[in-house]
Amino acid sequence: MSNTTSEKPRFSELTELGIKFYKEKLKPLLEPDHNGEFVAIEPYSGRYFLDKDSTQVALKALAEMPDKKFYFARIGYEYAHKIGGSWLKKKA
Repeated sequence: MSNTTSEKPRFSELTELGIKFYKEKLKPLLEPDHNGEFVAIEPYSGRYFLDKDSTQVALKALAEMPDKKFYFARIGYEYAHKIGGSWLKKKA
């Protein structure tokens, strides 16, 4: 699979490749020592960037590869971010 700057990957393709790359290559290397950190993956080149802050990992990745798209994950978690609140405990 090739990806040049003129070719725009489908969102689902980028996501699928990012998940596959993370599970097959990075998960064994990064978990559990880097749990909670964020990773930005450019799945076509195999390059990835780590940081404890999601904004910083995005800035690092874009500084190095400004024309690429990235898959983001939080190491050791199913999702990088949680949207929404949590259930409130009902007081008795």
